[in-house]
Amino acid sequence: MTNKNKNRFFKDIFEFVLDCVKACKIKTIIILVLMVIALITGIIVAVRTKDSYSISDSFGVVDISSNSVNSSTFFTRLLSMLLVFAILLGSSYNNYTFAIGLIFLGYRAYLLGLNLCLMIVFYGFSGVVVSVIVAFPCQLLTLVVLSIFFITMSKTFCDQRNFGGCRMPKQKTKIIVSTLICLLLLCLLETILLALFSAKVILVI
Repeated sequence: MTNKNKNRFFKDIFEFVLDCVKACKIKTIIILVLMVIALITGIIVAVRTKDSYSISDSFGVVDISSNSVNSSTFFTRLLSMLLVFAILLGSSYNNYTFAIGLIFLGYRAYLLGLNLCLMIVFYGFSGVVVSVIVAFPCQLLTLVVLSIFFITMSKTFCDQRNFGGCRMPKQKTKIIVSTLICLLLLCLLETILLALFSAKVILVI
């Protein structure tokens, strides 16, 4: 694939996704509001119930103080992302299953707020560094990518049922491949940052 074809490929994907998001303004707003509420709720719950947790609890934070960041931590987080990706793909098929995807996105946002807060509480300065500099930006971007993918696939499935045509399957394939690449790059970026900051804990949600 030449540079010209690559640029055209990504330009077509970007324009198609942008059109889908614009056409689904209500769904976009619902997802945005839900994730913000879920994220804040997770933080509030963590602050109010922090005494009921301990480091030994499996609340999404994995202690790797005895090991270094390696391929195992990379694939653990990537597997978590791919699981949510698969659920959102299946949930985007029609309006009846759309609510399932909403629940998973909201729950992931809730866990993000909860676990980041608990990470800071239990790991002090190390937790702050991992939370603020690494986990929060990377996981927030992951949520954005998954949300856009969910909205786009929902619109694509809807258009295919209503209008048919051979263009939609091709677009779906491009969107799926592009999203997988984005998730892989985000996971890789997070792993590199964790290694750079010599993180003792990682977030797996």
